[in-house]
Amino acid sequence: MPTKYNYDRYKMSEYELGKFPGAKAGEEAPNFTLRTQVGKEVTLDDYKGKWLVIETGSITCGMYVKNVPGWNKLKAEFPDIEFLLVYVREAHPGSRLGAHQSEEQKMELSKNLNTIYKDERPVLVDNLDGDMHRLYGGLPNVVYVINPEGKVIYRCDWSFPKLVRRVLLARDHLHTDEHVQIITAAPWIMIPVVLRGGWDALWDISIALPFITIAHIKADWANFKKKFSGNKTEKASA
Repeated sequence: MPTKYNYDRYKMSEYELGKFPGAKAGEEAPNFTLRTQVGKEVTLDDYKGKWLVIETGSITCGMYVKNVPGWNKLKAEFPDIEFLLVYVREAHPGSRLGAHQSEEQKMELSKNLNTIYKDERPVLVDNLDGDMHRLYGGLPNVVYVINPEGKVIYRCDWSFPKLVRRVLLARDHLHTDEHVQIITAAPWIMIPVVLRGGWDALWDISIALPFITIAHIKADWANFKKKFSGNKTEKASA
């Protein structure tokens, strides 16, 4: 990941698709310190004893926005589970909504996630350097399911409520498939969301789209080879 966390303009090089650092299924989730929208500090340890689903997102992230109705339904279906959204860096900053300049500004902007997108989950705000985001993979829209003992039972590089629902219905075992084949959110979602960053933000993603497509195809191919290799190893040891 590039040194500058809060980039001013989106480039494909800001993300390494196919690389997903952080705790995998079966490993202990790393502790973090985040802030609520009123500035109270919370840590992962504060949620010990609860099932926890964490998604990352931002105001200009179409992949996050497409999920909001699904998450609201899932939250109602599983009242025993804590659903959290972590506000990370802006995926597509521009002249209207640029890179975060202070933690106070970031916390104030986080309120848009509830008011604009009607997200019913509690929103926690990562710090300006993205410490939690980096620990948890650094991609724009990751999701983690963490059990009451603090272990990851599922994570995915792109968040889809329907996949998380399957995990929650079978949460007594690990789920190791952590990659989803996508290109980008649908244009009728992506365009207005990116425009919140500005016309320059929309220009940036338009220019990058061929490279985004290629990067996703490469990530899909790498994941296929990994799974195929794993299946061959399992058969050989059987």
